[in-house]
Amino acid sequence: MKIREILKEAQPGYYEKLVNKRLPKKKSEKLSERDLKELMKQRSYKRGTGGAIRQIR
Repeated sequence: MKIREILKEAQPGYYEKLVNKRLPKKKSEKLSERDLKELMKQRSYKRGTGGAIRQIR
């Protein structure tokens, strides 16, 4: 008998909570370097410490 089966019988609410926690989360949208430059047109940006892009004006 596996721990999963024992937990499901003994504490079904807690088991469901653990199963839902394990499910994969939605992935955030990844923007390419080209997309970033297109979005930042007409403004002044530079790369700061650690590679972060920051607006300077």
